[in-house]
Amino acid sequence: MLASRTTMKALRTLLFAASAALAALGLGACPASDTERPNVLFVAVDTLRADRLGCYGNPRGLTPNLDRLAGLGLRFDDATSHAPWTLPSFASLFTSLYPTEHGAGGRLPDFRGLAASTPTVAETFRAAGFDTAAITNVDFLGPTYGVCRGFEHLDAVSFDSNEELRRAGATTDAALAWLGARGERPWFLFVHYFDAHASYDPPPEFRARFAEPEDRDTAWRFGSRAELIAHRQGRLPLDRATMTRAAALYDAEIAYVDAEIGRLLERSGALDPTRRTIVVLTSDHGEEFLDHGAWEHGHSVYQELVHVPLLVAAPGRLAPGVVRSPARHVDVAPTLCELADLAPPPTFRGTSLLGLATEPSAKPKNSLSEGAFLGPPQRAWRHGADKLIVSEERGLELYDLTVDPREARDRSRAEFARALELAGELEVADKAFRRAHGEAVELSAEERARLETLGYTDGVEKR
Repeated sequence: MLASRTTMKALRTLLFAASAALAALGLGACPASDTERPNVLFVAVDTLRADRLGCYGNPRGLTPNLDRLAGLGLRFDDATSHAPWTLPSFASLFTSLYPTEHGAGGRLPDFRGLAASTPTVAETFRAAGFDTAAITNVDFLGPTYGVCRGFEHLDAVSFDSNEELRRAGATTDAALAWLGARGERPWFLFVHYFDAHASYDPPPEFRARFAEPEDRDTAWRFGSRAELIAHRQGRLPLDRATMTRAAALYDAEIAYVDAEIGRLLERSGALDPTRRTIVVLTSDHGEEFLDHGAWEHGHSVYQELVHVPLLVAAPGRLAPGVVRSPARHVDVAPTLCELADLAPPPTFRGTSLLGLATEPSAKPKNSLSEGAFLGPPQRAWRHGADKLIVSEERGLELYDLTVDPREARDRSRAEFARALELAGELEVADKAFRRAHGEAVELSAEERARLETLGYTDGVEKR
């Protein structure tokens, strides 16, 4: 059996290399039987906290469609994003590399994108003969940064203000329009919803259901660029009552996105076992509402920002279940490759998550989160339930996520030896990484202005 698996792995590697070479020559590289290849629907909800989903324990009924999806596939209870903001997080999802390794990130005016030599999961599927498309709603997922390289069709919308966006309904429409024009070739479609990102301004019917019971002021919204910058400059102190109101609007935004994802799943037939579609749902990061005394994202690596939902379904092919072992974003692309019977590029650091589903006793993998763009750098190292946070401001923090999932009790002093042990593991991992600095990104005045108005500047320094 071992010899057989080794032979099959070698064969897949050869097939992938051959298809990639043919694609580079513009010769196609369709698989022998397109009808046997699965489709892939990869859905990402920007700024979605895991604890807002019913299947992760939320009682408000915000996400009936995502909860249904979770019941049809695998729900990874303890999934970790590798960065608390969009650019490095999605770069890790698509390259199966940590931010230190792929180099995409930075801050204004020094953002960096993916190097052209860094393979992405979309390039892998496209080289294997899949039609590839992405529907995205932020500059970081446009053509400038290279994160969506490999998507033949890229419908990337950018906004002049964080109070303007392509709402979830229009995003779903764009995805369905692309799917409606497909032929017989298998496809890989990435759909990115941005509504949960500040500012929080849900459609009236969702505001009425999920925000107005707590707040009858239907004109009030929160999270404009002016408020983001004022908060960072210390001119907008945030009290618990304001954050409760903002969080209710955020919840209503999530309920709206869930309804649109339900429409996408229904209209695309993605949950029909005869369609052979793999469905993945995750987020790039969460959002803080004073969990650790702050608001928004990009400033820390606490769980409210790096614990993300992760659902993987393949109706008729993948038995439903709940995986409680820690999972990582770098493992998502290799998982898709395994489900589609494709060899992953040798640069992928992660490994398929399917082993955690079939072998619950499998040893958890260590994980790294890093890359804050606000304030001093922070890094988090996970070893099982133990989480070490290293920062200039606070030094070492140590948490046991089994008994303290909200990270309220720092154990670093009481268990200093364990904190040092994890710090040593992080140092060893650092030495093993092949560091990349990404590629410098030349921003136009319009692109820079858009990112500033979305809040991707600290609001303090004049850059």
